[in-house]
Amino acid sequence: MLKKLSLQTQRILDFIDGLLDPITSYKLVLYFLYVLVGWAILAGAISHKSIAFHWYDIVISTLFLMAVCRGVNFLLSYSLNVPRNSESDLITALILSMIMSPATTANDFLILGLAASFAMASKYVLVISKRHIFNPAATGAYLSGLVFHHYASWWVGTTILTPVVLVGGLLIMRKMKRYIMVTTFIVIYLIILGVTVAMRHSGSSVPHNLWVSLTASPLLFFSYIMLTEPLTSPNKLINYIPYSALVAVLYGVTKLRIPPEEALLIGNAFAYIIAPYKRLKLNFVGKRQEAEGIYSFAFSGKDSLNFQPGQYLEWTIPSSESDNRGNRRYFTISSSPTEKELGFTVKMPSPTSSFKKHLMQFKDDDSLLATHLAGSFVLPKDPNQKLAFIAGGVGITPFRSIIKYLLDSQQPRNAVLLYSANNFREFAFTDLFKQAKSVGLKTGYVISNAESASKGWPGFVGQINEELIGKTISDYKERQFYVSGPYGFVKTARQELIKLGLPHRQIITDYFPGYG
Repeated sequence: MLKKLSLQTQRILDFIDGLLDPITSYKLVLYFLYVLVGWAILAGAISHKSIAFHWYDIVISTLFLMAVCRGVNFLLSYSLNVPRNSESDLITALILSMIMSPATTANDFLILGLAASFAMASKYVLVISKRHIFNPAATGAYLSGLVFHHYASWWVGTTILTPVVLVGGLLIMRKMKRYIMVTTFIVIYLIILGVTVAMRHSGSSVPHNLWVSLTASPLLFFSYIMLTEPLTSPNKLINYIPYSALVAVLYGVTKLRIPPEEALLIGNAFAYIIAPYKRLKLNFVGKRQEAEGIYSFAFSGKDSLNFQPGQYLEWTIPSSESDNRGNRRYFTISSSPTEKELGFTVKMPSPTSSFKKHLMQFKDDDSLLATHLAGSFVLPKDPNQKLAFIAGGVGITPFRSIIKYLLDSQQPRNAVLLYSANNFREFAFTDLFKQAKSVGLKTGYVISNAESASKGWPGFVGQINEELIGKTISDYKERQFYVSGPYGFVKTARQELIKLGLPHRQIITDYFPGYG
């Protein structure tokens, strides 16, 4: 019974992952905020008792905030010649619409306008090494409060909005994999609240207060949306707990009298202190076709970046026009730390996104921004650990970085690469893998589409499954497996490895928030 329930749960999670995979993290947050604001408007229209404000005030205030954020962001990015993220102004405006009370007077609109302006300006003024330090929405709400003594109401903490916040927040956590950050914050906050209530009142009121905090306060919205904002929170697992704990204490200890936005800003400053990564401006050097539909893009200016082969960056192109996926992406670094230039490799499908169209049109004087270095898809510390790499399509990119690094640094490793593509024309970096035989790499090529395999094809044909892995890697139980590729490929390959009896700890999958 438990096994059947576990399988059903896994199918549901796989279905959710399949839906989320084509959506970038920023777009997912934006869509969630649209739904949340829409639900608030609908609830207010149906019953004024469920929402403390008139639905039309919410509509007008939200549109006003969107217009101000978009206008100020455009003016600042244009005048300072800094790339503008097309989703960020809308996300900030929608967050402000949920934490600042809707406007009903001219003075209220002045407060909202100033909050939106402060929020956008913080991304250009409160910056170190091209990285903005503080959450824009929290900054706008806090500074406008100082000026007008009219602080954020956080009216999003309304019972009727909680189900939407909960469902949307869980989807965002599933996408961004920041469970530890959110869980640490909520647990510590609830402990502080429980102790505080128990000291002041009878013990019987503790469960009630905890329930109210989860269902009728901004706690969940703050946790899912504000706390986890990628550019102003830690991007390494080791820093999640101290960051979340600090914000939870500041947020939860009532004697401190610190509002949520101020608690977050202090947490943002702490996050920068413990991990002061930079935002790099990289100059385009050139592009190269690696295989059919697969291109590498190289950039100069990586001097201050120390990365491990297999990690990824967030890349932003300075384009004012973008499709619904926006103008920033997470891509694995395909170059090696041993190389002079920094680069990534992508597949150009047809039709392609506006982001990739813009990339293909890059000229020598063009540039982009790179930040948010992260990823644990890296070599094990033990040089004697046997390795197995499984790549599907453009999922070969982290292995290109890893193998090039091993080759350049002459580090012998007992490694096997199984590389799958639709046809032989889609195999990239084959010359590099031939050279890497000198450091112990064995490569097997797999054409997944049998009709594309020629009669004399020397490699394998079909899917990378339990049988093929067992046949080509006889000592698979001794190896650490790394799997990279499109979501469906990674999921299937992982299932096949589990069928072989490999424990989860022996299977590392390439994850980053938003597949190219």
